[in-house]
Amino acid sequence: MKLQDQPAYLIKMRAKPGQGDRLFELATIGMEKSGSSDRYIIVREDEDPDVLWNVEVFRSVEAKDAYENSPLADELRDEIIGLLAEPPMRIPVHPYSAAPALATDQA
Repeated sequence: MKLQDQPAYLIKMRAKPGQGDRLFELATIGMEKSGSSDRYIIVREDEDPDVLWNVEVFRSVEAKDAYENSPLADELRDEIIGLLAEPPMRIPVHPYSAAPALATDQA
């Protein structure tokens, strides 16, 4: 699937004070276990270490749907929501370009 056709999310989450490390840990575990994304990046704000940003690019619409309806998503979602100081922001997006290019980017 071409990169520009892959569904993605831009996500922002703010942990309760002092819960940032656990939020980042769970977000990373979720990304590694899900198997639905070939590409993601999780970043921490320099000025507020309790704020996580994630750009997650799914392999396909089917991979995104399978993850969102999986037991893993439910399990991690509940624990992650419990760590948050405010509702998460999740914006559906499609990537335009990325480096390095993956073999699937050209398909």
